[in-house]
Amino acid sequence: MLSIPQTLIETVFLPGILAATRVIGLFLSAPFFALQTIPARFRVALALVVAFGIPIQVGALSTISINTSTSGFMALAATELMIGLVMGWLIRVGLVVFDVAAEVISIQTGLSFASNYNPDQALPSGVLGTLFGLVALALMFGLNLHLVAIEILFESFRALPPGQWPKALELRGVSTLLATCFGIGLILALPFVAINLVVMAAQGFMGRTSPQMNLFSIGFAISIPIGVFLIYILLPVFPEALQRSLEAAYGVIRMAFGSN
Repeated sequence: MLSIPQTLIETVFLPGILAATRVIGLFLSAPFFALQTIPARFRVALALVVAFGIPIQVGALSTISINTSTSGFMALAATELMIGLVMGWLIRVGLVVFDVAAEVISIQTGLSFASNYNPDQALPSGVLGTLFGLVALALMFGLNLHLVAIEILFESFRALPPGQWPKALELRGVSTLLATCFGIGLILALPFVAINLVVMAAQGFMGRTSPQMNLFSIGFAISIPIGVFLIYILLPVFPEALQRSLEAAYGVIRMAFGSN
C-alpha cells in the first residue's frame, strides 16, 4: 500500500491547494485567462500547475500545518479565492477603456442601432465592442501583460500570507482607477465626437437649404464610412492606451497586496 508522508502533505499538498484557490480566482476573473473559448478543464489544470509551483518557488506557504481544522481550512480557501477574484476584477477594470470608447463611438457613428433593435445579443456595444475587446486581448498577449499579472500573483504570496485580506485595498484607489480608465476611454472617443458635431452641423445646413432631402439616410451614409476611417486611424494608439490603463490597474494591485 502506498503511503504519503505527512511532511509532504504539510509542505506541498495543503499549500498547493491554497495557492490553487487564489490562482483559480484570478483565472476566473482576469479577462485574458477567463475566455469562454478556453476549456474549463484546461484552465483548472493550468491553475494547478502554476499553483503547486508557487510553494516551491516562493516558500511563503510552508508554515501551514496539517492540524488546521476543516472549517478553518475552508475559510482560508474562501479568502484566497476572493483575493484572486479581486485581482482579476481590477485587471478587468483596466479594459473599461475600450468599453467606454466602443460605446461612445457606436453611438456617434450609428453602429449601435443593431444592438438596440436586437437586445437579445447581449452585446452592450455591438460589433464594435467585440472588435475592441478582441484587439485589447491580442495586445495584452503581444505586450506580455499577462506575464506581469502572473509575476504580481507570485509576489502577492511573498507579501500576503494565506488567510489575510489586504489592508491597503481602499475604495479611493479603486475609484481613482475607474476615473483614470474612464478618462482614457473618453479621450479615445473624442475625435469621433468632434467629427460627429461637424457632420451634424453640415446636415443642419443642408436641411435648411434643401428641406426635400432625406437627411436621415444621408447622415448614415456619411457618418459610418467616416467612423470606420477614424477607427483605422485610431488603432495605432491602442497599445499606449492599454499600457496606461493596465499600469494604473497593476499599480493598485501592487499597492493593495504589498508587492514592490
